Amino acid sequence: MLHTCAPRLGLSQGLTSLWALATAVIICGCAATEQKPVAKPILPVVGAGATFPYPLYRAWFSEFERREQVRMDYFAVGSQEGVRLLEHGDADFAATDRPSVASANRGRAACDRIVVPMVSGPLSVVYHLPSTNGDVPLRLDAGVTADIFAGRITRWNAGQIRALNPQRSLPDLRIVVVHRASGSGTSRAFANYLATSGRWSKDGADDTSEVRWPVGIAAEGNAGVALEVKVREGAIGYVELSYARQNRLDVAALRVASGALAAPGDRAEPYPATGVTWLVIDPARVAAPVARALVHFIEWAQTDGAAQATALEYTLPAPDSIAFYHAMLDRVPFESCGATRSGSAARGRGRALER
Repeated sequence: MLHTCAPRLGLSQGLTSLWALATAVIICGCAATEQKPVAKPILPVVGAGATFPYPLYRAWFSEFERREQVRMDYFAVGSQEGVRLLEHGDADFAATDRPSVASANRGRAACDRIVVPMVSGPLSVVYHLPSTNGDVPLRLDAGVTADIFAGRITRWNAGQIRALNPQRSLPDLRIVVVHRASGSGTSRAFANYLATSGRWSKDGADDTSEVRWPVGIAAEGNAGVALEVKVREGAIGYVELSYARQNRLDVAALRVASGALAAPGDRAEPYPATGVTWLVIDPARVAAPVARALVHFIEWAQTDGAAQATALEYTLPAPDSIAFYHAMLDRVPFESCGATRSGSAARGRGRALER
């Protein structure tokens, strides 16, 4: 029934009045259709990089698109490849787990690369052993874990592992090491943990170099490592905790310096193997509307999106760090930075978006 536009007419007015009523309703209906607000166009934003934060980014991007009409298309191709795509103008932002990329933005000019710490999370040591020990988790420390990944310990019933697991039955089974393929910031963070034992030598001067694994199977991304561990009995690997949860993988408890054992999510004893992921924006390459959307996303994610991070067992930076980087982003002159995009693909795309 129509209530808003039809005029009130007496019954005695006959067919002429009915015709007038019909005409009024049609005209009013057209007017109402013409007055409907035009839907806000969806702004496309493309990102690429680390697989470490992907479970959280997927949840964040979905909610942000629903709220803000910004479509965040993210390709989890690894830290190194993400930065390469950003530098070639094929991505609007990158995500990386490599600390050297983060330190590079200190003291730089207004339009140079910006790197913002987004979250940290446990790098879980996951394994696949026969189910003969109930809920008793495998216990490891940094030294034994380093020996395993270096190929110095090759069987699960080795004395070094048995010494840490007196209440656990360990099979006479070959250890299958699973590690990330090249270009992984997660690998660098895990290698940093192994190096705390003094039994693992860091490759190169900083995290720009590749981790050279003496033994093992290479897999693409956190998802690839999780899958290899899941299907190979005797396997051990390292993944961000969400991938362990999703694939129902067993996670080792790691001994910390105090001698206590830590499991992911244990607030009393933080898990010693952790990673941090950063979001990278290049103001000289990204179109101003996209840059503004990215700034809004970062600020939203680290405030309203905090509950999703907690649910997926990631940890946001400290409040003073969040405030520092948000203030820094607010000072970046993205519109004037666009003038440096001479002849680039980003400049052409920026003009199209601003029309």
